Amino acid sequence: MRDFLLDTQTVRYWYDIKCRQHEAVAANIASFCKQSELLEHKPRLLVSVVTLGEIEFGNRVNPSPNARMQADYLRFVREQLPMPWEVSEAAVGAYGELRCRLFNQCAPRERRKPKMRPEQLIDPVTSKELGIQENDLWLCAQAIGHSMVLVTNDAMRRICEVSQGMQPPLLLQNWTIPDTAKAE
Repeated sequence: MRDFLLDTQTVRYWYDIKCRQHEAVAANIASFCKQSELLEHKPRLLVSVVTLGEIEFGNRVNPSPNARMQADYLRFVREQLPMPWEVSEAAVGAYGELRCRLFNQCAPRERRKPKMRPEQLIDPVTSKELGIQENDLWLCAQAIGHSMVLVTNDAMRRICEVSQGMQPPLLLQNWTIPDTAKAE
């Protein structure tokens, strides 16, 4: 049974009743919970510490002018979100593999030099040059490293392209689309 990892946008859509994606995400979460009840080995709904860090950053860098609304959101994060999922050694290995594949396939040719010394490889290519968000890469690494499904509205095109053939595979579900939650 696979566990499911929610990304930052999915959490925001789940919380924000004014958001047009809220209804579909909330319904998919309810459907997932209902499906899980019927299974012998119940999949878990998880939130990465990376996602929690993004939420914390967002609240600090762009505080809401409405202190009560911000406090409500932070309470939702603390009380309603599933258990946090730590970055583990399995995710570290998957991250290294994904980042290597991205570097080899997407980095500018002049930056891909054979037999570089390790000190030359320290951040040799930025996430912008690779066409990714670094935190998305960590979320995908967690999902791959633990055979989870990443729940996201982001297509993560580049990461999906380079992850082809990895075992376990990168699995994504978009719960902003009604009736897409499938406990696997």
